[in-house]
Amino acid sequence: MNKQSGFSLFELMIAIIVIAILTAIGLPAYQGYVKKAAMTDMLQAMTAYKTAVEICVIEQGGLANCNNASNGIPMTKSTNYVTSVTVTNGVIQLVGQNALSTLTVTMTPTLNINHGSVDWSRSCVTNPVDVSLNSICEDIFKF
Repeated sequence: MNKQSGFSLFELMIAIIVIAILTAIGLPAYQGYVKKAAMTDMLQAMTAYKTAVEICVIEQGGLANCNNASNGIPMTKSTNYVTSVTVTNGVIQLVGQNALSTLTVTMTPTLNINHGSVDWSRSCVTNPVDVSLNSICEDIFKF
């Protein structure tokens, strides 16, 4: 007579619980990696505009005429994670999409007359408030 063998219901339930625990631990970490990668895409999209604003300041002698599609500043563009990039009087505003859909980053230039440079400050705003996304934004956009 052949004896049947297999897993008991208890053993299967333990295996499912272990998989659920591993998934619960791994999913937030994965989402954090996706947000960091998306934020890097946003940073790359902003870099060309930041450089263009700095050149515009040198050429125009101020921030007043540094706007999208004028004085060497490109028109707005979109990427996988950026809906639009707007430049108004040198202030760069990036609006996120997909993994960054709740995020708006504002880069504000300040003329430093003593050093002859442009100093930048950033503002990361999420709506609704997402503390982890704000933290990632502040880590990626260091100025």
